[in-house]
Amino acid sequence: MFDNYGIEIAQIFKKAEDFRKKLKHPYVGSEHLLLAILDGNSDVSKTLKSYGLTYDVFKQELIDIVGISNKDTDFVLYTPLLKRIIENATSDAIDNNDGKVTERHLFLSILEEGEGIAMRIMVGLNIDLDSLYDELKISLIDNKSNKLEVYEIGENLNKNVSDKERVIGRDEEISLVIESLLRKKKSNPLLIGKAGVGKTAIVEELARRINNRLVPNELQNKTIVMLEMGSLVSGTKYRGEFEERLTKIINEVINNKNIILFIDEIHTMVNAGGAEGAINASDILKPYLARGDIKCIGATTTDEYYKTIYKDKALERRFYSIQVEEPNVSKTKDILLGIKKEYENHHNLKISEQNISDIVFLADKYIKTKSNPDKSIDLLDMVCASIKVKGISFKELDKINKELEKIKKLKKEAILKNDYESATNYKEQENTLNQKLKKLSKTQNNIITKKDILDTLEKKINIPLLENKKELFENIKNNLHKNILGQDEAINKILKSIWFKLNNDKKPLSLLLTGPSGVGKTETVKLISNSINKSKLIRLDMSEYNLDISVNKLIGASAGYVGYDDKYIFRDILDNPYSIILVDEIEKAHRRVLNLFLQILDEGFITSSKGEKIDFSHTMIFMTSNVVNKINVGFTNRENDILNEYFSKEFLGRFSDVVSFKNIPDEILEEYTKKNLTNKKVKIDKLKKEAECDKYGLRNLKNLIEKYNNDIEIELPI
Repeated sequence: MFDNYGIEIAQIFKKAEDFRKKLKHPYVGSEHLLLAILDGNSDVSKTLKSYGLTYDVFKQELIDIVGISNKDTDFVLYTPLLKRIIENATSDAIDNNDGKVTERHLFLSILEEGEGIAMRIMVGLNIDLDSLYDELKISLIDNKSNKLEVYEIGENLNKNVSDKERVIGRDEEISLVIESLLRKKKSNPLLIGKAGVGKTAIVEELARRINNRLVPNELQNKTIVMLEMGSLVSGTKYRGEFEERLTKIINEVINNKNIILFIDEIHTMVNAGGAEGAINASDILKPYLARGDIKCIGATTTDEYYKTIYKDKALERRFYSIQVEEPNVSKTKDILLGIKKEYENHHNLKISEQNISDIVFLADKYIKTKSNPDKSIDLLDMVCASIKVKGISFKELDKINKELEKIKKLKKEAILKNDYESATNYKEQENTLNQKLKKLSKTQNNIITKKDILDTLEKKINIPLLENKKELFENIKNNLHKNILGQDEAINKILKSIWFKLNNDKKPLSLLLTGPSGVGKTETVKLISNSINKSKLIRLDMSEYNLDISVNKLIGASAGYVGYDDKYIFRDILDNPYSIILVDEIEKAHRRVLNLFLQILDEGFITSSKGEKIDFSHTMIFMTSNVVNKINVGFTNRENDILNEYFSKEFLGRFSDVVSFKNIPDEILEEYTKKNLTNKKVKIDKLKKEAECDKYGLRNLKNLIEKYNNDIEIELPI
């Protein structure tokens, strides 16, 4: 009879017969069938165990009630009751499951018969048979309803969530979702929060709690189906197809009261399907959401909520808004400690509590464009993955793989020539090479260090995070003293400010470099940028920003104006947080541009025209000015007065320091000229006089030296 059923059910029947034989009972009855079901690890046996019905308990009760016979028989006979149970299960499977009998059909048939030893034992064990029947029957309906379009398009979260994972620190939000779902009408919670704060994870945790029966009775046996608007619209080529598909899904959900829809990125449904002459998804859903015909959970970001759903008041009032705030550092650490074991098992690494603390602290400090816990979890995963790659020599792997292919080819040729002795030798060499491959591919170290975390973070956010900051500082110091002539006092002042900046990331370093033209102000900034490998130099010539609309170049045009969607200059700061910004000739900038820098220098951030928060806390801002050229010789003590004439006190007061560059001494200019001038025909005194170093500084002298060094007589063609 086993040929008429699948392998799993055939094994159940065979187990039932084996249990009958071990217990030396004369017939195979419903009790042996139930014992066989409990002996497995199927969804049905797990459900029965959750009700206290286990293999050991049932077997002991069976022995206590029926006992073990002394006489055995070789004949396999099924009781009439068991035959009816199997027939009913088969009939039910034909009606509901294309004729495929499952354990669920068999157990439900036992309960529906309502008699037999199996039923007597379960009643004696005080099993809640009504609830058990309802749960398994609903699951059977759900299995049948898998043919429904809502299951084909959507994803059953109850099946796909892992019982090993858990969400930490979101009990309040989950309770609010449950309360909203229990309402008679408008039972539609809407999760609103920044990207990455865990909105989808909250819904997955709800599905997990439903599976574990940790929700009120009204939500027991509910199934959460995640519906994506992209999948819903996909394939609808003609007008009316989208509306028909959505209406069909809504009717399926209405007829299956245990389905709860979950629409992630729910703002996409406002315009979904809204072609010319058609209505969009939100208009179709509104009446059903208002009447409570369907239960729907939505999730969207704060920005998208106000752009779309909030503007549609009819749609907005059908949802109960739940704000999902970004967890603080302490809660984020608890979340990562909770999921630490899963990442240890996946990556085969040891993650310490100190590792978690470092990851959360550094992610919160340096990754400004994302939210916790997503950014901390992302960094943890990246660190673990980088350690698995670390230490692996890919050149060596490639070399061994090529050698292995060669050995395999020789082994095959030896076998074809019946040279089995050589083939055996090649086989041994192949095994040796495979062992080498396995050893090389294996992670050499399973411990995470702080340097591993810093190295990974450097790659991710493009910020140098040298543990030895002195190394970076010494590199800057050597470059400046080597290349900037006659400005030791100014250089030392700049170096003090940089050292303070390297140990304090709360605000950007901001220096105003004043002095005559050609004394090294711009060159100093370029050298600092070259000394920091990861930095990007953003140079702004303020002669290009002398109009009131010039501010649009920096933070973007306002909404509704031309250029709103164009790229703006400060957008680069988001991709290169450790940028060095050089603002040349600040006195030429328009007042609105200067006011823009007031907030950057004071708060360390600014908001673009698109509402993006641009963080400048890791940047170094250098501004240059030539206004001191207006100071007469012998009156250099008036420098501060002249700066106050051009700039407001509020603006000057926001700089970390004001650094004054002086004219380069004659002896240094003469020494530089002697060292670099190779054309001996040119007199040094004449060259210095022609360069007008007092007016143009070292820049003009460099150009003239280059000109005379390359002064070659060229015969011009006639």
